[in-house]
Amino acid sequence: MLFNRLSQFLLLILFFLLPEGTAPVGNLAGEPGNKTTGAIQAPSPIQPYDENPWYWEYEGEPILLRGGSDDDNLFQWTGDKLTDHLDLLASVGGNYVRNTMSNRDEDNVSAFPRNSDGFYNLDQWNEEYWDRLTFFLNETAKRGIIVQLTLWDVFDLGGPNDPWTGKNNVNYSNEVIGDDDDFHNTVETNNTEVLAYQKKYIDKLLSIALSYDHILYNINNESSEGPIWENYWARYINQAANDMGREAYVTTMQFDPSNSVRAAMTYHDTYSYVEISQNNQDSRGARGQGHWDNIMDWRKKLASDPMPMNNEKVYGGADGVNYSAGTETEAINRFWRNIFAGTASSRFHRPALPRVWGSGLNERVQTNLKAMDMLLEEFDIFSASPHNDLLRHRVAAARSAVEAYVTADIGNEYAVYFPRGRFMIDLDPWEYVEQVRVRWLNIEELSWSEPEEVEVKWEGDRSNWGDRGTITLKTPGNEAYVALVEVIK
Repeated sequence: MLFNRLSQFLLLILFFLLPEGTAPVGNLAGEPGNKTTGAIQAPSPIQPYDENPWYWEYEGEPILLRGGSDDDNLFQWTGDKLTDHLDLLASVGGNYVRNTMSNRDEDNVSAFPRNSDGFYNLDQWNEEYWDRLTFFLNETAKRGIIVQLTLWDVFDLGGPNDPWTGKNNVNYSNEVIGDDDDFHNTVETNNTEVLAYQKKYIDKLLSIALSYDHILYNINNESSEGPIWENYWARYINQAANDMGREAYVTTMQFDPSNSVRAAMTYHDTYSYVEISQNNQDSRGARGQGHWDNIMDWRKKLASDPMPMNNEKVYGGADGVNYSAGTETEAINRFWRNIFAGTASSRFHRPALPRVWGSGLNERVQTNLKAMDMLLEEFDIFSASPHNDLLRHRVAAARSAVEAYVTADIGNEYAVYFPRGRFMIDLDPWEYVEQVRVRWLNIEELSWSEPEEVEVKWEGDRSNWGDRGTITLKTPGNEAYVALVEVIK
């Protein structure tokens, strides 16, 4: 971390010492292709972590992506509304937002201008749309906040503010594009008329986005459009980045999370990470142990060629009035389980009304982001991996009633997440260690307990087959906790 701050400081000095109009390589002023955006670039871009490809690295260091925000298309926010929200996110330890290129909400602007009759013209640009995107990307880059950018969202199509539907523009009729199926079939049906406009839009988007180093790309939100459409645009992005001498990291979020994994594995030359957000809801995913087990299953399938698994949406909010999403308490549990399960990101979904889909960046989310930051200051998550195999339930019949989730660097340190409730469980350190130090992080009070030194109890003689060690962990109260276990000897 100190090296990164020093390198940024030296880059700033270099920037001000260079003659006017000159920019250092990988700089703050931007490369030649960035002159129109003034793009802010990092010394080292977002990319899979070389030492542990389950994770990302940024500015030359591994980074765990976590966050929450009150909207999905934050680029549509302007001025203090945006910057205050980003400042709040950064202040509580967040470094990750979702951004769909959507204009379906009130006060949103479109990429295309509207004439006096209310019809869009796809042959012209609405520069305010692109100015908002540039402002958003600059402000997130300044704060080191990674953006996961989604190109297409099926829920944008067909409404009164949708410029692509024929009835809403002056460029083609409703028979050409009348619904979202028509829109997503332009590649398969070789609809060259509309595909030309789609390419023009993506070219404009990429001319801005590819100038930045803190963006991950997602083709579709909750897609069921099929590989022809998704792979076409994924390869389109990859080729555009290659033409600029850069590299883009692309995925497509399937409506079924298992299919996200299948797509990434099947088309590994096209996709560089997996997006499993739909596991984080009651309808398409799971809760409790089932939520964890799904991730463990996908890790096994990806184990021969690991790649980051992202969760840009963790569903659940309020008191669970939206059954499909789940409760806010379950959303918080999913946030922690995702990270202890070894995924690369976890972000709380927006709290859209009237059906509450997420918790956004409310006070409870802020507390959990702060607590995660406190844990990461003490625990090296990038050297650890999920290890619920180290848990021994005190009462075998009560297994389903006991929730605890382990990530561990075996022989060095272990972290165990306990949701709200009273739990007692045994942890086997696996390696022959004699003494450990145990501290408890009270997530809701944002406090560490005083360290306690504990002797490991070993059953039988070490030379006996089936020998086991025991560290008994009992939550201090009914709040959510993390037990941090560090080996002394």
